[in-house]
Amino acid sequence: MVLTFVLTALTVGVVVFLWTRRPEPEVHRDWRFLLSPRSEEVYRSVESRMGSELALATLSYEHAFAVRDLGAQEEANRLLALAHDVIEKFCPGMLKLLAAMATFSRMASAIGPVEPVRPQTFRIGPLATLAHLHQFVRRFVVNPAERFRLHVYVLGRSFGIAARFLLDATKRITGNQPTADADWRNVRAAIADIQTLTDKSLENLRALLQGLDRQHAEEALAELDEPPPFRLHRDDLMMLVAGAALVAAVYAVLTFLT
Repeated sequence: MVLTFVLTALTVGVVVFLWTRRPEPEVHRDWRFLLSPRSEEVYRSVESRMGSELALATLSYEHAFAVRDLGAQEEANRLLALAHDVIEKFCPGMLKLLAAMATFSRMASAIGPVEPVRPQTFRIGPLATLAHLHQFVRRFVVNPAERFRLHVYVLGRSFGIAARFLLDATKRITGNQPTADADWRNVRAAIADIQTLTDKSLENLRALLQGLDRQHAEEALAELDEPPPFRLHRDDLMMLVAGAALVAAVYAVLTFLT
């Protein structure tokens, strides 16, 4: 009886997985992210703002690295703290942008496919792990809009992880902890991953704006000026819970069979 139930559950899981697989590379080649003039204006405005802020943060960190290489450790620590202040202001802005994107995805007539970040792209371990989980769970999400919101949610969580990772490394460096050398490398890794997350967020924004009509693009422009705090919609939360339950069920079945 138990064995029959387990085999049935495993069969259903495999069928769902195979059914939801699609030739995504072909879909991506066929889709063209063509924006209306107004949507292009929205996108360029956000891209310019976020790009300038991140460029300022990256330049500040590069100055801190250069001063450290010259042997001026105290000055390097001071510049590092100032650079982190810039990132502390940048990451919440990205979270607000992602929150607005999740909201307006419900108004889009269609959302083009956007590839998730490949796990091997990340230099921070927890981000790579989250990317692996994302790649698995998204196979069970068929609706393009829900898949888009899942992607946006994962990007938001990833920004939070990267920001905390960077903060912890910065505190250890400025506190003259014995792990300072490794933490300077961790700072570089975190900045690189934040750049990757920013690029992917803008790619998702472009895909979203492509699916909005003129009226909603205008609303998006106003919303992006003062977007809401990042939070997950109840429907999307239920989707994630269901995905996590499915992952746990498959893992339990495989454990039982082995």
